[in-house]
Amino acid sequence: PWLIVYLGIFFLLAYLTYGSLMVSVGAVVNDMREAQGLIMPLMLLLTFPFWVWFPISMTPNSAFSTALSFIPPINTFAMLIRLTSTAPPPWWQVWLSIGVGVAGVVAALWFASKVFQIGLLMTGKPPNFTTLLRWARQS
Repeated sequence: PWLIVYLGIFFLLAYLTYGSLMVSVGAVVNDMREAQGLIMPLMLLLTFPFWVWFPISMTPNSAFSTALSFIPPINTFAMLIRLTSTAPPPWWQVWLSIGVGVAGVVAALWFASKVFQIGLLMTGKPPNFTTLLRWARQS
């Protein structure tokens, strides 16, 4: 039953993180063709856990698996894989990963709010990824 609670927590963190990043992309484009170039980095982040699930599940307490458990958009998937293994991580690592995930949600919401603020006022050519980062730093 405790895995269902952790699943809910990590699902909410991943949903808020990726949702806010998708909103920032949606705020700066006018049609789907413009969005394709900006959505690619998000799709790579979203598919990365599927590339590394096998090494994480084979050695859940390795340095690689532990490091991925503390990198914000990936930590939600990596920690859930580690929790379901035969050698689950210590409780402090789970809660530290949740804390890092909350910080990642706050950062993603901050980034999305800055891009959304400027993106709604923008007209003309759609920005690239580096332009989005510049907008977040400027406002």
